[in-house]
Amino acid sequence: MISKKCWLLFLIPGLLAVSGCKEPKLKGLVSVRGTITYQGEPLEGAAVCFTPKDFQTGDRHGTGKTDSQGKFVLRTIGEPGILPGEYVVTVIKNEVIPRNQTPPVDPKTGRPIPGRRAPAEVNPLIPKRYSSSKTSDVYVVVKKNGLADWRLDIVDEEP
Repeated sequence: MISKKCWLLFLIPGLLAVSGCKEPKLKGLVSVRGTITYQGEPLEGAAVCFTPKDFQTGDRHGTGKTDSQGKFVLRTIGEPGILPGEYVVTVIKNEVIPRNQTPPVDPKTGRPIPGRRAPAEVNPLIPKRYSSSKTSDVYVVVKKNGLADWRLDIVDEEP
């Protein structure tokens, strides 16, 4: 006969599995929270990405999206947090202008091209240099205790 203690050893893990509790996929993630402003005002709806400074295939980057107050929380592959390390920060905020419903015109015939639509236009709402890890000059070191209130104020470039 199996004792009550043995039953608990089988029952508890089974209940945890059924209830949806799971262990994180990545170990060692630390919390990173911050605020991004543009010209001193909260930047809402911007995509934020922390890419490892010396990025190599297989490296993990953290991503988030700013809320109405410009605040974000980073996640890595759906898990909260990122691994400690050096990162280049990118921020993307675009306005997407819907496609023109009129098909483009064939330059040779002057007739509309059936089944084709003009591509949507993308208009950056912040300086483009922040949108790529190759052009961004924003770097941050994330330590083992994470970042509780990291801040970035984006400003327009000088003409």
